[in-house]
Amino acid sequence: MIQHIIFDCDGVLIDSEILSFAVDEKLLPDYGVTITASELARDFGGVTYGEMIAALNARFGANIAAVSYQERCEAELARAFETDLRAIEGIHDLLANLSVPFALASGSDLARLDQCLSLVGLAHFFEDRVFSAEQVTRGKPAPDVFLLAAETCGWTPEHCLVIEDSPSGILAAKAAGMQSVGFLGGAHRSNDDADILRDAGAAHVAGNNTELRGYLHQIGVISAI
Repeated sequence: MIQHIIFDCDGVLIDSEILSFAVDEKLLPDYGVTITASELARDFGGVTYGEMIAALNARFGANIAAVSYQERCEAELARAFETDLRAIEGIHDLLANLSVPFALASGSDLARLDQCLSLVGLAHFFEDRVFSAEQVTRGKPAPDVFLLAAETCGWTPEHCLVIEDSPSGILAAKAAGMQSVGFLGGAHRSNDDADILRDAGAAHVAGNNTELRGYLHQIGVISAI
């Protein structure tokens, strides 16, 4: 029985991934790496900058310094977020009608999470129930950030449902002993991505907020549809 929900942030609560990967697509050629935003979303959604850069260095024979690259990206993203960041359609109403406690567990750092949640008016829903990969040793697909959220909130993993847009997040939920739902409502995702989320272990895939809300109503954790 599901008693608690843990949300990923980027691509689930906020439509940020389309902005983030567009910045990567723009900047990476400066380092000798040419890759599209859609390819980045497919391969690196949900992972940390450090993990993404390590993989790109290995794949392209590049020598990108992860820390300086992240600083450059975050500076450009902060400007883009101020003007273009939006919450996922319908997420305010969904959160307001949940009948079980919920938290957020993300690969983004705490400063970025605070900025983004404030910009789109979601911060008050989560308060001190915001957890970041920077607080743990390993990012997704390791289960650490989900287990940190559950332990801090006093929740049992098997009673937690994770809502994720990336295969790495779904794998992390599985490793944590939690159930998961794949979400395709972000602008960086399409219905063609459903199989990669199912293959990673998602028990259900929702194509948009309406489908997600219907599923949550079906399992008895939201008060209305």
